[in-house]
Amino acid sequence: MHNIPPHPSQPRLNRNYRTALNPNPTIPLPPANAASYRPVSAPPNTAAAPAQSSTPFPHQQPRLRAKKRTEKQKKRDKFAAIEKVLTEYPFKNVGEFLLTLFHNPDRDEPDPRGKKHSRSVARFLRGRTKIKMSHVFPLIYRHKASYPARKSVDAHEQKQMFATTGPVDQSNHARPYLSTWATRLVASEGRKQVGRATRDNPDDPDRTVQLRAQTNGRRANAHVVTWTELLSNFNLKWIASKYCIRLPLVWFCTEFWAAPMSKGVVFVRKRRPHPIIQVGAIASFIVSRNRYANGDLALILGIWQFAVKAHVDLKRVYSRFGYSVSDTTSRNALNTMSTAGFVELKETVQEATESGETKHALLLDNCQEFCEVYEQGIGRQSELKVGTAGTHITLDDCAPGAFAAKPYYERVAKQDRTKLKTDILHDDIDWPHLRVVIPLNWARTLAEYIPELHHLLPEINTMFRTEPVAKRRMREDRKTISRPLSTNSERSTELQGMFRAVGDFDGQMGINSEDPGDLLSWIRGDGASYANVLNLTDVCMPTGTFKNKIATPEIWHTGATDLNSTSANHYGPATSSDPSSLSKCSNIAGLKRPSNTSSCDYYPTVRNLTLIWKAGVLNCWRIHFETDDLHDYFTGLAAKAELPDLSSLLGDAMLLVDRYATQGAIKTSLSAEESLNPNRVNKIPAGSPWVAPKSSNPAPPDDDDLPGLDDIDTPVIPPKAPDDAPKFHQEKDGFTGDRVLRNSQIFLQDFGWWIEFARAVPEGDIGRVWNIMKIWIFKFAGSSHSNYVRYLLEVYCMLRYEASTDLRNAILDNWLLNIKGELGKWIPADLHQEHYNKWLEDMVRKHGGEFDDKFYRQTISPNVHFFLQIKEEVETAFDLERRSQTHTSANLDAELHLLLSAFKEEEMHLFRSGRSMGHKAVNQFARGWRVLDEGKLSTFLTKSTVLGKFLQEVRRKEMGETEDETETRAESPASSDFDHQMRSDSPTPSLPASDAPSDSDHSSLRSLCSQDSSSSYRSEPEDDGIDRSDAQLRSGSSLGAMTVHPETGVMMMDGVVEVEEEGKEGGQEDSGGNDEEENEEDAQPEEEAEEDEEEETYEDEEDGEQDDSEAEDDSGSDEG
Repeated sequence: MHNIPPHPSQPRLNRNYRTALNPNPTIPLPPANAASYRPVSAPPNTAAAPAQSSTPFPHQQPRLRAKKRTEKQKKRDKFAAIEKVLTEYPFKNVGEFLLTLFHNPDRDEPDPRGKKHSRSVARFLRGRTKIKMSHVFPLIYRHKASYPARKSVDAHEQKQMFATTGPVDQSNHARPYLSTWATRLVASEGRKQVGRATRDNPDDPDRTVQLRAQTNGRRANAHVVTWTELLSNFNLKWIASKYCIRLPLVWFCTEFWAAPMSKGVVFVRKRRPHPIIQVGAIASFIVSRNRYANGDLALILGIWQFAVKAHVDLKRVYSRFGYSVSDTTSRNALNTMSTAGFVELKETVQEATESGETKHALLLDNCQEFCEVYEQGIGRQSELKVGTAGTHITLDDCAPGAFAAKPYYERVAKQDRTKLKTDILHDDIDWPHLRVVIPLNWARTLAEYIPELHHLLPEINTMFRTEPVAKRRMREDRKTISRPLSTNSERSTELQGMFRAVGDFDGQMGINSEDPGDLLSWIRGDGASYANVLNLTDVCMPTGTFKNKIATPEIWHTGATDLNSTSANHYGPATSSDPSSLSKCSNIAGLKRPSNTSSCDYYPTVRNLTLIWKAGVLNCWRIHFETDDLHDYFTGLAAKAELPDLSSLLGDAMLLVDRYATQGAIKTSLSAEESLNPNRVNKIPAGSPWVAPKSSNPAPPDDDDLPGLDDIDTPVIPPKAPDDAPKFHQEKDGFTGDRVLRNSQIFLQDFGWWIEFARAVPEGDIGRVWNIMKIWIFKFAGSSHSNYVRYLLEVYCMLRYEASTDLRNAILDNWLLNIKGELGKWIPADLHQEHYNKWLEDMVRKHGGEFDDKFYRQTISPNVHFFLQIKEEVETAFDLERRSQTHTSANLDAELHLLLSAFKEEEMHLFRSGRSMGHKAVNQFARGWRVLDEGKLSTFLTKSTVLGKFLQEVRRKEMGETEDETETRAESPASSDFDHQMRSDSPTPSLPASDAPSDSDHSSLRSLCSQDSSSSYRSEPEDDGIDRSDAQLRSGSSLGAMTVHPETGVMMMDGVVEVEEEGKEGGQEDSGGNDEEENEEDAQPEEEAEEDEEEETYEDEEDGEQDDSEAEDDSGSDEG
């Protein structure tokens, strides 16, 4: 029977089956005879019921496993076993049992535990068992016996939960003890993490926590702060991620405390995002532990407070909070960064110089601020603080050898500029390009006004940025690098002051002024600065003390000068009723008229004139479409799906520009015969017959109407009208033209050029900008801004005749700046300098002192650019919306509607024969043509060849040539390809056959200019003959009301002439210069009298009348 094999459903048992079935020896197995098995919990006298075999086979083995027990039975057995252990084994309490169970022997002593004991405990603590510490610890912490009852003797331990003071084991109950122990443990670990955060992370060597504001050299490897590192480290998202990794416990705790939650999920608020609050708190913890660990937040916020000119008390409070460093530390850091920046700048300039290249330009401007003293006394008087500010501009896209001095001076010595004629200057203007770009501006104005045409704006913008409309755009991915230099207290408006100022700036850049080698230096500035640099070049050339300097007038001041010229020409009398005058338009729209139309506030004037020009253009569009309302007209076209495309609008715009904004249209409007000629193409529609309004001024009474007049012994002398009273223009009898229409046409033309200029600048299209500036040469020649005629002619001759192709390209490609490196963010360099000057002048007003004080030269001026940048960086880092730096302009739709209604009612852009309402605008372009052609240009060329003649004489002596040989060589053809290059850069736009200019257009335009300006060039009522080229720009320019002295170039302020004339040898002062200048001034009235006598006899060829008004001719008083 024993040899019968087991049933297949039963496992084969080996002899160790008892051990295999029961790996835990502490729980006894049932005996081999299952019938005699009795559970531990069963009473001892209770016998187990005999097993009844249901199998019919008597040879089957007995049952070896006990019947499966329920969970309740298992718990009862476990509790019984614990009771037996605590009762029968030598453990006084559970604590002693747990101490023995979790005994942790030292490494040196033998382990008294058995293998089963040590392995079981290790598996439990390592979480290898089903029941882990995470199951046990909460049971202990939440056990009802772990917390003292309210009425127990240990009730005081309830206040010891999470105790931060006293011994850790001061509580007897488990829950207070565990909370206190966990609190101390977390706090200790958090302190360690903050301590580690005060040191640099070895895994990230590029990021430095400890940035020193200054160092005395005693500490090796001290990391001194730099602007590059300071700004690159300031990224709140990166700082937050760093804290989350390096300080995980601190970050978790602060987030758990600060972050809002919804159903257990953390979310970030928009107003006060908790990550930023956490960064601020943790950064202050780190600074509190180590005051040098300020690289994350404290140092940059301290400098930011300095940049925004925060109150000193605010700086002190935030420094106590640990959010920022002290104001002293901030200033020390700024001084350190300035010093390091100049060292880096000199190395960069020196490296470029050694390679034979010029990679820099000097941008300078005078800065001034009137500091008023409220408690005056000895040594305490209100005064005007004057100085000069400069900026280093890094040049881009320059060909090798572009700024070589020798080829430049060889071209100057040839004196090819003497070949310049008025015709050459006129023909160099790209008129075919203007026939495309000006109509495109008109089409853009219409598309911006009509909502149904807004879809054309992207296509229009694309046309402005692509050929053939784009002429010479800067490279789009360029970002201009500029670095402000230290200011000085030199007066750059004087020759000697400019000389010292340039020398100071050269020293800061590491340029040897005494020996510049064969490299040219480019100096840039406003008109007055440009004039002084030119004068210094001529005066100092014999002494060799101001060598290799070239200069250019900057663009923003040039545009502002043209704005003043247009304002003075078109505002007219303040009480004018002429709708073509800007004064009347301002009254209609409720706009403020400038108190001085010759020197007006820049931005308000731009806003007003742009609105009036836009209204005039839209009124021309309305007449063209023969509608009463443009909105209704295009709404109807949109409903019928008949909206015009861009090509159709451009064709119409070309017709309108030819009709209302060209020299031919301006001339035609003075004659009814030409305007109403039925054979004339594109003629202006005729309006209703003109009926002159009755004069509102009654005629003076006759003597017969005043009885008793003869009895009065003393006659009553009427008061004399002031000289600046509004002048009323009176037409000659038989006038058949339309003066109102003509005034409007001149304004649409003149300000249309300014609009083209202003829109080309932000696009970085220097080709379009330079094309308008060439037009302004004629326009300034026909106005009182004759100084800018000389400035623009000088730079034109330099670019056309004296600069090589590479030098010309380098100047044109760097004339505009893009500080941000973004599309449409190009600005003139002088406007960029004005932004710096505004900050400097504000600091002078608040802090006092001079511009050459250490505080300005080392702390303020070299860091101005970064002050402006750090404010933007802080706004971006804190997710703040960019705050506008200017006042938001109000919507002008209502004012535009009023102007459109008035223009429609007055029929301003329709021809009405005989209409004249007292205002006469000057055709400054036509007048300028005649001024230049009749001697102004030749006079300029005669006086501007001083340097060329000197160089020619020096070269003749060096080569041993005779004067005849020198003249023969100088008369050889010049190799100037300026005109060809500028036109090749901008392909000639393709025009419809009907709109293409004929071969005689340019010649007829020249004759038109000659005829149209014959009368106006001598005498115009609005032109007082005073040269305002360098008048103060009220928009923020620091240039005062000054003019350049004719002979010395010294600036004249408030009618006081300070002459510091350079001597012919060594640049010494000549004491006789004042007397000579006084003699010239005494001769002025005699010359003016001769000119006035000429004007009285000069026949008005323009409209057949003789103008009664007189104006000073400033052609002989503006040459410096």
